[in-house]
Amino acid sequence: MLAEDRLSALLDAAVDAMILADERGRITRFNRAAEALFGYAPAEVLGENLSMLMPAPYRQEHDGYIQRYQKTSQPRIIGIGRQVLAQRKDGSTVPIELSVGEFVQGAEHGYVGILRDISERLRQQAQLKNQADELRVIFENAPTPILITDLAGQIIKANRACCALLGRSEEDLLGRSQLDLLHPDDRAGAQQLHQLSVEQPASRYEWRYLRGDGTVVHTTNYAALSVETDEQPPLIISEIVDRSALLSAEHEAEELRARLTHAGRIGTLGEMVSGIAHEVNQPLTAIANYANACRRLLQSGNAEPAELIGTLEKISAQADRAGQVIRGLRSLTRKRDAVRERLDCNQLISEVAKLLEFELRNSGWRLLLRLTPRLPTVTGDGVQLQQVVLNLVRNGIEAMSERASGDFIQVETYRSGAGFIEIAVSDCGPGISEAVEAHLFEPFYTTKHQGMGLGLSICQSIIAAHGGEMSYRGNAMGGATFVVRLPTAE
Repeated sequence: MLAEDRLSALLDAAVDAMILADERGRITRFNRAAEALFGYAPAEVLGENLSMLMPAPYRQEHDGYIQRYQKTSQPRIIGIGRQVLAQRKDGSTVPIELSVGEFVQGAEHGYVGILRDISERLRQQAQLKNQADELRVIFENAPTPILITDLAGQIIKANRACCALLGRSEEDLLGRSQLDLLHPDDRAGAQQLHQLSVEQPASRYEWRYLRGDGTVVHTTNYAALSVETDEQPPLIISEIVDRSALLSAEHEAEELRARLTHAGRIGTLGEMVSGIAHEVNQPLTAIANYANACRRLLQSGNAEPAELIGTLEKISAQADRAGQVIRGLRSLTRKRDAVRERLDCNQLISEVAKLLEFELRNSGWRLLLRLTPRLPTVTGDGVQLQQVVLNLVRNGIEAMSERASGDFIQVETYRSGAGFIEIAVSDCGPGISEAVEAHLFEPFYTTKHQGMGLGLSICQSIIAAHGGEMSYRGNAMGGATFVVRLPTAE
């Protein structure tokens, strides 16, 4: 009796449901875990056939399983674990993991079944499968190209959008090195950047890929490193953004900006044409006068070589003066592609000042240049930067024609912190009201009767294209000061 109590205690302490049956399949023991699983009390099942705990078709086939095993000793369920359905008292079914063993103790012969409820595990597995299916559908049909590689850069997976972008089938991509798909000029640098992707959580690169037909596609790659798990090694997941259309649009915008900038220069110089003509006419008139003087000396027969040389040197100086004006004019009016070179801002401003001499004298104003010597160079298009200075000085001249508190316009250059220089153009005009200041750099906004409202907008666009910024402030004379801030070439 003690052994019987001990067996009952052991069965009831088991976490899994345990059922003992005799050789005919009638239930002899039913532990507490089995009560909780099936909803039966022991008195309701003891002596009953095990088939009562099974739904169709297992219920009808159960006795045949036992008889077949007893005749052939070939197990179908007995001695082999498997997943089956069990039926509770309320008629509901529950998936279980069933292990059946046979025991013989003296004259007693029977079977022991260990049952484990796996409904929660199956639910989690189904949930994981659904999530995996959803992720697969999302990955395959994502509009953004996605490429997955291992840490060595070998391609493991590519979605449809990626295959379409690269003009290659998934079979052609799988197993290849991502670096082999890049433009030859990008591969060396990309190999170093790939190593960075392995070492840091997220990275961003500008790469060119070679499509299947040999054409080049410009892309931005956003790469991230996946989290390593026991089942999955870390992977590099790359989102590839096609920049070809953006680059084309940027190129068109640059061409439009260049045409607009050129038109702005032509318009400004057209307004200055009388002054420029005067600047050219003065040295030409002087050349004609000196040439006539030389002719008269030669005709008189009293010409001394030293006297002729002095006159000819004056002719040469005046010709050089006229040439400087023409060269500056041609430089500003010529239509050409934007160039990037190291520039001395002080020299650019001095050249612009020569074009403005007549207009300033005719208006009665002075141009004061306060240029800090040995400024660091900037990188950019010299003609476009001269256009900005020219427009700002002429705006000052026009403002002072309305009302002036002084007789000068000042252009300053100076360092502005580390890595920047500033060009400040100040006038003695009436300044700018707060209402106008709010719209100062907007295209087509103007307070002039015949203005287009594009001058300051073009200037700001030019400076932004040079990596700088343009701002306005009032000054101590009551006028306006426009400040151009440019990064140095260093």
